[in-house]
Amino acid sequence: MEKLTSYCSIDGISLEHMVRYGKFDMRVKHFHDEYEIFYILEGERLFFFNNRSFAAKKGDLILVDSNLIHMTKSFSNDTSGHNRIILYVTSEKMQEIDNTYPSLQLVKFFHKHTGVFHLTPAQQDNFMKLYYYFKQECAKRQHAYKHAVELAVINYLLSLTRDLGNSHGEEPQVPTDGKYKHVYEIADYLSQNCEQQLSLEEIAQRFYLSKYYVCRLFKEVTGYSINEYINIHRVQKAQWYLTETDLSISEIAGRIGFGSMTHFEKIFKTYTTMTPLKYRKSGHIFAPSELPINP
Repeated sequence: MEKLTSYCSIDGISLEHMVRYGKFDMRVKHFHDEYEIFYILEGERLFFFNNRSFAAKKGDLILVDSNLIHMTKSFSNDTSGHNRIILYVTSEKMQEIDNTYPSLQLVKFFHKHTGVFHLTPAQQDNFMKLYYYFKQECAKRQHAYKHAVELAVINYLLSLTRDLGNSHGEEPQVPTDGKYKHVYEIADYLSQNCEQQLSLEEIAQRFYLSKYYVCRLFKEVTGYSINEYINIHRVQKAQWYLTETDLSISEIAGRIGFGSMTHFEKIFKTYTTMTPLKYRKSGHIFAPSELPINP
């Protein structure tokens, strides 16, 4: 059960306040071209990104880079739910802000500082002030309210670069039972070798684990199945090839490990909502820095 407390939006920037009751694991798209500033008002969450799992709790801020493969889920025994606010900024708007204020370097900041941060009480208040101001301006819709909101968001992002610019986010989960160590090693291997034809048997043998254990453990920690994780990484590499090269779609499908065009197009559309050809024609920019391509 969930309750959308508020939703406000201007051009390229939106704010969503959601309360969820009981256990909730994300089941929608696992990457998108928006930047996320995710603030937890109540409850605890597990985040999985950059092949690692991170714990976040009340008062924490999670910065999510554009096109970052990520998942958020409940702790295994947590049924208390959570209360969160997310500020979304599209990649186009973030680049526009960087072009207008080049010294901010926000795109670079998010790429470098994706992670979970424990905010001080003053930093928590700063976020909530932005939240209430955003809601108030969108409700009253006075003269130039969109500009007022955008300037407030830019000012807040500036404060983030100052407050968190020299900070390191929360360390990944590393429990003593070794469970996370296995999953991290498997996730690294899958992301680095997703173009290859990887069978579950080969993966299990490589890490000296049973197929059943690999499937169960990987899903438990990451929220993804093995095949899903491989396909997501393949789709992201396809996006890069489609925007940065002139390779034909059939050549791209072969390079990233798909045996048939039909299968490639089906998987690609599942995660991007469009065919590879339409994606290429859309003019979307998928920066090389967002996705290192293996030689």
